Amino acid sequence: MSAYIILRATPHPRRINELETRMRTIMGVMAQKGATKSRLFRNLMGANAGDIGMGFEFENFQKAMSAFHEARQDPIFMEVNKKRWDDPAGNIYGPVVMRDVYEQMDVTAPVMVGRTYRMSRKNLPEAIDIIKEIDDMSDHKVSGIVPVMHSEMDTVYAMYHFDSLSSAGKYIDEVGMSAKFQELVVKANELGTLVRSSMHIKI
Repeated sequence: MSAYIILRATPHPRRINELETRMRTIMGVMAQKGATKSRLFRNLMGANAGDIGMGFEFENFQKAMSAFHEARQDPIFMEVNKKRWDDPAGNIYGPVVMRDVYEQMDVTAPVMVGRTYRMSRKNLPEAIDIIKEIDDMSDHKVSGIVPVMHSEMDTVYAMYHFDSLSSAGKYIDEVGMSAKFQELVVKANELGTLVRSSMHIKI
């Protein structure tokens, strides 16, 4: 199991480059403090399109919390964090903490599609079985992610990994539109409700 810290922001007008620079600075600090992998991303389509964000992977929660604690004491981090409040370049959401429940999420993937289901945690074992069935349908990795510290604790995320936008489109044509996939979508909606879907790219 891996732990993830993720932050997303809606840029203010004419401030997106500045927001991206601040995020890249934070990514450098977090890498120094122990993040094993990191990702700067832009939501390209679907929910929160136009937002940018960053995600970090850690071996476990202790290492995630230790890295975050050490980063918060870092002068560079402190300077950027002060700007978040004194001179915001966007509306910030998070950071939130997540964990994987099926396959590690590859935060370095060039393209990712996330589908968010709202459901009771009692249905999580069955949801994991569905994610596994979808994962077995192709060579494209599918991970299951749930929140640990989040404003929406009643959610489950299926994260699809792709090498390009073209490969994502091909997957939708060949797998997403298949009868078996649609049957699994119906089955998943008996466990919960699909509330959001989005595509984001690594930048």
